[in-house]
Order: sequence, then C-alpha cells, then structure tokens
Amino acid sequence: MGEIAPAVSADGDANGYTAIHTKLTALQRAAAQLMEHAERVAQRMRANANAAVTVADLSAAAQVDARHVAAINEVATSFGRVVGGARRLSGAADSMHQAAGHLRTEHQAEYGGVHAAVTASKARQAKPGFYRPQ
Repeated sequence: MGEIAPAVSADGDANGYTAIHTKLTALQRAAAQLMEHAERVAQRMRANANAAVTVADLSAAAQVDARHVAAINEVATSFGRVVGGARRLSGAADSMHQAAGHLRTEHQAEYGGVHAAVTASKARQAKPGFYRPQ
C-alpha cells in the first residue's frame, strides 16, 4: 500500500470539491483493503496457532521433553495474540471505512449542489478558500 493522497497546502485546487471527494474515496478504499488484509492475517495466524497446538499435543504424546512442548505451546499462544491484534486492526479499519463513507456522503450532500452550480456556470470562480476570513 502506498500513500493515500499527497500532502497539500490548506487552500487551492488540491482541496476543491472534486479533490476532496477523490481523497475520501481513496481513504475509504484503503481502509477496506486494510480490513481485508488484517482478516487474512488473522485467518493465517489462527491456522498457525492451531497447527502449533497440534504439534505440541503430538510432541507431548511422543514424550518429548516438557520444555520443548512448553515452547511450542508458547508459540501457539503468540500466534493467538497476533490473531487478536489483527482482529482489532480489522475492526479499526472497518470503523475508518464507515466513517470515510459517511464523511464522503455528507460532503457530497453539503457541497455537491454548489459544485454542480459552479461547474455549470461559465463565470470564472474563485479558488477554494478565497472567501474564507483571515
């Protein structure tokens, strides 16, 4: 994954209606990709944890030194912690995905009509932020 959007100044075309809409869409897409990736990591680590438990059980049944069985169980526990972290990351990404979608919808509701009117007009318009009080 790369940068979501380049850094821009506080005004100008880079913060116009279309640019902000594009950035919010990119943010939402990136959050969805992160969520999917975190879920895949969680699934893979859960499989690894289960495999480590199986190896520990087989090792114990084979009367392998208890220290080695304990070390394998520790590995299984560590994989389990990674699963928990990946699930928390996935939840945070899901929240970000929903928030970005909501913000994009609100942005369109608030400024979409203004943008449509401005783009339909043949009169030259001031850059975004021009009318903002100093």
